[in-house]
Amino acid sequence: MKTNILPIIQEHLENLTPFKLEVDEQGTYIQDGHQVDAKVKLHLPDETLAFFAEIKKEVRAHQLPRIYELAKTNTPFLLIGGQIFPNIKEKLKERDINWIDGAGNMYIKNKDHFLFVDHNETFHIKEEKDRAFTKTGLKAVFLFLQDETWIQKTYREIAEAAGVALGTIGYVINGLKKRKYLVKKDEKNYQLVRKEELIDEWIAAYETELKPKLHKGNFAFIDEKQAADWKNMTLDDQTVWGGEAAAELVTGMLRPQLLTLYTTQTKGNIMKKFRLKPDPNGLVHVYEPFWNIEDNQETAPPLAIYADLILTGDERNFKIAEKIYAEFLQD
Repeated sequence: MKTNILPIIQEHLENLTPFKLEVDEQGTYIQDGHQVDAKVKLHLPDETLAFFAEIKKEVRAHQLPRIYELAKTNTPFLLIGGQIFPNIKEKLKERDINWIDGAGNMYIKNKDHFLFVDHNETFHIKEEKDRAFTKTGLKAVFLFLQDETWIQKTYREIAEAAGVALGTIGYVINGLKKRKYLVKKDEKNYQLVRKEELIDEWIAAYETELKPKLHKGNFAFIDEKQAADWKNMTLDDQTVWGGEAAAELVTGMLRPQLLTLYTTQTKGNIMKKFRLKPDPNGLVHVYEPFWNIEDNQETAPPLAIYADLILTGDERNFKIAEKIYAEFLQD
């Protein structure tokens, strides 16, 4: 997926500028525990600049925390992205992170050079959709990412655990195989590979395909003093904390500005049980859970917490998200 975009970027860059992008080496380069995709050379008319490069088909907001870390630990750093949206470009420029996109735009800054090309065009990637990343497919993929042993279960068992129709599972499995996220481990078993990319793709689809449909509404506390005392709220067996609140409970390192609840309770019960009132600007955001809440579970699963944190777009949450990723999601 990453390498397929390179020839397009190289061609567009050469057509629009006197510069040439060359992949010097592709492989694994790890510094301070962070891995990048390649070493590249940018040939200028009179000299050549070398970079460690991260290559992405599409750059999304939830990928920024990792990109920021890569830029710190792999210098000089260059982000190569087929599609980079204008708001993402601005965030990268604020941190002086070098980038080149699929339309031939670029931002390169170091002590000797400042190269900026932006002709207000965005390279749009035509994505071939498959059922693994639909509203229902995402639930099954989430199950696999939480516990890979589910891949070896029967379709009926998977469907029941994921809370989706039985017919969905075959489409999900085939979609993951087609994207080469699911490969044969041996004659009888399959395994997930390229999990980091799969998580990226899952979060991107979760943001647009699933999470908005789960939103039950925003609420405010009837008694404003409850906001500061949220940890002492008594939840029921159908309700858990997500987002910043869950991250604080898991790490003890975040003071939540928004409180996320996942619950199967009706709106009426939500207001009655937790003394809440509807408020579009309220700090309590309530969602339907998309997994089976287990007994004695106080927080959402780590992947849901990680996704919630990053999708806030709030940079203060990024380091906490990375900590959760490293502790619970990284192989």
